[in-house]
Amino acid sequence: MLTAGLASWVLGEFERANDECAEAHAIAAELHADRELCISAFLGSLGQIGSDLDAGLRMASEAIERSRARGFKWTEAFASTIDGILQTVAGNLDAAETRYSQALEFQQRVGDQEGASMSLGGLAQLASRRGDLAGALDLYRQSLAAFAAIGDRAEEARILSEMAWTHIQHQEPMHARRYFLDSVQAYTDIASVRGIGLALIGLAATEAIEQRPETAVQIAAAAEVYAHQEGIVNVYSDETPGRDLVDQARAALSAHDVARATEAGRRLTIREALDLARTPQTAAV
Repeated sequence: MLTAGLASWVLGEFERANDECAEAHAIAAELHADRELCISAFLGSLGQIGSDLDAGLRMASEAIERSRARGFKWTEAFASTIDGILQTVAGNLDAAETRYSQALEFQQRVGDQEGASMSLGGLAQLASRRGDLAGALDLYRQSLAAFAAIGDRAEEARILSEMAWTHIQHQEPMHARRYFLDSVQAYTDIASVRGIGLALIGLAATEAIEQRPETAVQIAAAAEVYAHQEGIVNVYSDETPGRDLVDQARAALSAHDVARATEAGRRLTIREALDLARTPQTAAV
């Protein structure tokens, strides 16, 4: 049930994932399986992002406290990383940094690449939010290298996309485009059409920044089609980055031009949408 819950979550079936994690938790409680109680609690907390954040924070805290009481250092560290994600979503950046840092110290000491990569990515996101571009990118590169070392291509795709959004935040569309295209390639490697669609949203935002509103609207329309299809995506936020930039692109066009660009975008294949997004400087990516 734990594995089923995680599978449902990465496929975006959040309600089903929550039900499966809750069932796993109930079975573990009946059997007094302490380790599985810890795991089901922190996995279940992920499913509450965008749904019931307070419940997610309670579940992550339960996992941390139960793990600590029983000496399960790995589950304590992983639950601390998940709590860091939830604290970030809640806007508690100092608490998130403390959780990530505590988890990372143990994860690096024991060679837990997966956990350490997630903690590094979380710290990178905090640095980005605080305007530290150089620090954020350095932490993201460390996270990316660790995920690559263990072959977690889905998480590589996420980190590449977050690096791109960091460049968007700092008005660097050329760098953003390159990382979004790298993210598309990673999602292609794991056959995630949904992931490609989410990366296309970023490419639409890039076009908007570069004052190509019609192209931005076309790519955004294609992104909407593909982002609702199947595929593995790890989402640790309830935000929809790029929406404001795409709205600005639409506002720059007449209603007729928006309708025409939207209709054209919905008919684009993934390859055609990517061709629209590429510039001569990135055509070889």
